[in-house]
Amino acid sequence: MSIQTDAARIFLTAWLVYAAFWNPWLQSSMTFNFLDVAVSFVDTGRWEMAHPRLYEGKDTAMAHGRLVSAEPPGTAVLIMPFYLGWRFLVGPADTMDAFQALNGALALTVGATASALVAVQSAWLAGWLGAARRGRLWTAALVAFGTQDFFLGTTLFKENLSALAVLTAVRLAVEPGGNWRRLASGAMCGVATAVTYPAGLLIPLLSLLVGKREGVKQAGAFLAGCAPLVFALGAYNTWLFGQPWLTGYYFVTGLSNLGFVFPKGAILLDLLAGPRGGLFLYAPFLLLAVAGLGAAWRTGKSGEAMVAFVFLAGLWLAAAGWQSQFADRASWAHSLGPRMMFPAVPLLAAFAAPVMDRMSRNLLLAAGIPSVLCGYLSAQAGIIPTANPFPYAVKTWLSGTGMGVVFKEALPQWLGVETLHTVVSRPDVNAGDLLRLLPTAEGARLAGNQLLLLGANLLVLGGIAWLLLRLWKKEMKRIEQ
Repeated sequence: MSIQTDAARIFLTAWLVYAAFWNPWLQSSMTFNFLDVAVSFVDTGRWEMAHPRLYEGKDTAMAHGRLVSAEPPGTAVLIMPFYLGWRFLVGPADTMDAFQALNGALALTVGATASALVAVQSAWLAGWLGAARRGRLWTAALVAFGTQDFFLGTTLFKENLSALAVLTAVRLAVEPGGNWRRLASGAMCGVATAVTYPAGLLIPLLSLLVGKREGVKQAGAFLAGCAPLVFALGAYNTWLFGQPWLTGYYFVTGLSNLGFVFPKGAILLDLLAGPRGGLFLYAPFLLLAVAGLGAAWRTGKSGEAMVAFVFLAGLWLAAAGWQSQFADRASWAHSLGPRMMFPAVPLLAAFAAPVMDRMSRNLLLAAGIPSVLCGYLSAQAGIIPTANPFPYAVKTWLSGTGMGVVFKEALPQWLGVETLHTVVSRPDVNAGDLLRLLPTAEGARLAGNQLLLLGANLLVLGGIAWLLLRLWKKEMKRIEQ
């Protein structure tokens, strides 16, 4: 079976599952920020936020008398072409409802597509590292559903876009090819940096790798690919914030004395194994990558192993340094796991693939099931408004009877019906109130509505499962042989 056919199957599988757990709600001020930049620039031609009232001006900064985004500009620029099409087909986004609709469409077209492609690229890198087909497919499945890629594929954030650019840059840097391929690798590094600033660490790492393996000429081609976007990003920061190395993060509206401080030990540990977002706690299969890095080092791919390790360590320190100025422990409100470290996670996961080739199915399931369970809990919970994500995810799983956001929250609102979940989600209603309501006629009506939505959800999931079973049935037998 060709690699291209596997890639298509992986992409379709991941995209359909993400679509089934689609989160159409616009609840993150960061996402609002990206959308406002894109909408405002397309509508007015000015780099200035036109709708800050919709999200209380969060994640913005003042520059030369204008309110601008404090976030990197890359994501907003990437979604501008999508908004141009939306504006032509649907109309301008100038109200809360219009922003919500635009976000929902982008979650499916951009978020789900980017996350599905992350799984595809991680499988390719796993094969390049020497994994057989079995290890490649296990890697793709665990990245897609056992990491934050699951949550990011259901909504619109920047980290999966950055991860896709990172994986593409690494692939173009290591696979056979001439100067044009290395030039493209550098360009993708520039894109990753424009989407998430810490991803810029990959530029010196890959330039050293290419230079060591192929010489100065190829390294020069790589740096030539990086240069236009890096210089443009420096010019952008100079224009708005005074220096190429100063970003909007230092000028966030309503905050002062922001910067990266020395990481606190408790936060460093939390990011790796803490209950508030531990990388290896919520995706334990990634522990296999530690052995994979060692194996790669011993089998002639020490440079690639060093790139993956240093890149992850750099994002870890950057995330901890940023969080350390706000608290003594890590606090993650959006999903399970350390979101700021995610651009390095699929790259790390690829190194686990050769190890998984040598493991029995029972051992793989022991490592994979907890990872997928946490990925599923994160995706069905959606935006998590608490510093303790796991208990919240379990509670909303119970009250929502396992349904994704679109079925347990969005559809009831769009249809104008109440369910047990929508009632208990109100701040003035607790679990005791709901239990007292259950024996009443009103409780029966709420339970009936929830059962109808659960039936619709199961019908959709059943249809997807049937399609995927047909897609993979013959292949699964080959994989396990």
